[in-house]
Amino acid sequence: MLGVAAGARMQVPDDVRRLHCELTSVALGPGPDPWTAVRALAEVLGHAPMAALIGEWCGGDAVLATDPLIVVDRAEHSVWAQQPTMRGAGTDAVGGGWFGWIDARGATTAAFYDNVLRLHDGCWYFDALSTPERAEQLAARATELRMLLRRQPAACDIALGPFGGADRDTHLAAVERAVSWIRAGEIYQANICTRLRARLDGSPAQLFAQVGAALSPRFGAYVNHAGRGVAAMSPELFLRRRDRSVSTAPIKGTRPRSDPDGASRLRHSVKDVAENVMIVDLMRNDLGRVAQTGSVQATALLSVEPHPGVWHLVSTVTGRLRDGVDDAALLAATFPPGSVTGAPKLRALDAIAELEGQARGAYTGAVGFAGPVRGLELAVAIRTFEFDGDQVHLGVGGGITADSVPMLEWRECLHKAAPLLAAAATGYAGEVRSEPEPFAALRAGGVLETVLVRDGNAVRLDEHLARLDRSLRELYGVGLADDVAQRARAVAAACGPGRFALRICSTPDARTTVRVSAAAAPPSSSDLRIFARPRGLWRHKWADRAVFAGAEQAAAEQAADRSPGATRPAPLFLAQDGTVLETSRGNIFLLSPDGSLITPPLRDDLLPGVTRQAVLDLAHDAGRPVALRGCTLAELRTSAAFWTSSLSGAVPVASVDGAPLPRRDAEVAALAAALLMS
Repeated sequence: MLGVAAGARMQVPDDVRRLHCELTSVALGPGPDPWTAVRALAEVLGHAPMAALIGEWCGGDAVLATDPLIVVDRAEHSVWAQQPTMRGAGTDAVGGGWFGWIDARGATTAAFYDNVLRLHDGCWYFDALSTPERAEQLAARATELRMLLRRQPAACDIALGPFGGADRDTHLAAVERAVSWIRAGEIYQANICTRLRARLDGSPAQLFAQVGAALSPRFGAYVNHAGRGVAAMSPELFLRRRDRSVSTAPIKGTRPRSDPDGASRLRHSVKDVAENVMIVDLMRNDLGRVAQTGSVQATALLSVEPHPGVWHLVSTVTGRLRDGVDDAALLAATFPPGSVTGAPKLRALDAIAELEGQARGAYTGAVGFAGPVRGLELAVAIRTFEFDGDQVHLGVGGGITADSVPMLEWRECLHKAAPLLAAAATGYAGEVRSEPEPFAALRAGGVLETVLVRDGNAVRLDEHLARLDRSLRELYGVGLADDVAQRARAVAAACGPGRFALRICSTPDARTTVRVSAAAAPPSSSDLRIFARPRGLWRHKWADRAVFAGAEQAAAEQAADRSPGATRPAPLFLAQDGTVLETSRGNIFLLSPDGSLITPPLRDDLLPGVTRQAVLDLAHDAGRPVALRGCTLAELRTSAAFWTSSLSGAVPVASVDGAPLPRRDAEVAALAAALLMS
């Protein structure tokens, strides 16, 4: 029976340095595939420490380790540099070393193994870091493992999930806040994540084997130490050091494999390419701290690679370490991985801590091994299940840039999780709807922007054109023509004094017209009437306004029936889940008693208003609290509220369906005046 072998055990990592080992490697012959071998080991070991690396590790197919000499929990990076003195070497052998993970905060959980099973070119080997004191035990272990490889494990019996725990609107709000900080120049890019959780009934190692056999990950890794564990299906190499050469292969950019044009869309995505290049520069800078001058270079840039369920944009950076730099120093210079933090890294880490509101655990850290023979190999701990008792966590996230669309970022999280959940025979308990398709008439009619022109100046024109360009690229795959901004400014300048409405309309082939008309004065207040709106893609400003015009006409008729001569009300749309969305003219804000602003996070059925963003920017600059969250109709009816649009600024809400709301008109007027000045 496998277990802790007899003999003295090392108590502290420093003991490893005092070992004087000789590398031995014994061929055991052909045997099972590595996933079956993991299952066989798991049956025998139960919850005892174990490690398995399967995929592109160590130049082979798999490395499995059991019966560690020492286990350390929440140690520092220095653990990875604690290695024995070696006699002998081999080009393919691994021998042993530290197997473990580094959590997102930098704490290491690892165990030192002086023997491993290794699969290479269809043959299993027993590798060992032999010492005279352990020679007898290692010989017995080789015999034991040879017999184990003949064992046929029982059928896998696990039950997992479904996964839940992630809050979509919380993630949308975090993404939107990250975008606002990027626009303000506080950060350039940040990786924003969420965590799913489920209950596992069965063996974590068996789950790793089941999912890994289905997905064939590039860097599959299972580590179970100190009563906790990770099962990674990582596509991303964090660090590979062999002798003095080191490389990293950051991933930035994702498209679902279900999209037949996904690979092409990814390679030509301005957002994804810019994001990848930014992280390449970050990793070059990190490696440059410990590498020989002039040795760091991007040897491959922007390669589109297939991975389980997704396409990824991958680059490779290499370098040569300076003399005296060990693995602890290499990790100190490069950890955490830049692809899962952001740029600049330290400020991005602060932003992540504030926006996510929960510790990431092992997710976005690193998992792998370091040994005296094969050097250091670590994968980024993404696509990674984390185990603690019967609880399983799965982190998912993505890189945020100035052009990020919150709902698309949320869907990217689900795209990344989907292959793992399917292979684990479970699902996601939350909303899994795909992106809604716009109505045919709306899509055919194109998109538009309505811009306030005040005394010849087109207010926030750049922001409007940026939104228009994003919609065109997302919907039709073509961007806004370069001359549109110049044409719009020329039309605005010709208007002269007064208020005008500049309308910029773009058709699906990006033909753009610019026209202007007189703009009415903003209303002093507004009455709202509740309407449900058809489910669809309303985060684009469609040129076809029939749905809005129809709702406005119906609202006017209702008001006239109830109170002849009443002011013309505006429709207020509710989502199918009862969330207050927006009016037909603009976004809605609530004024809480403590002075904070409340507005829904950006979602598919909500327009990302330019003036809405201007209000949020003013609040940020003034240090005014903002809550990006949904609100119910009941909450609205007891709050002061206003709506915003480019032509009207900020307009107080007087009533909803005839019921008056609390009024804070002076406060709204001050905000409207500030919008005119910003």
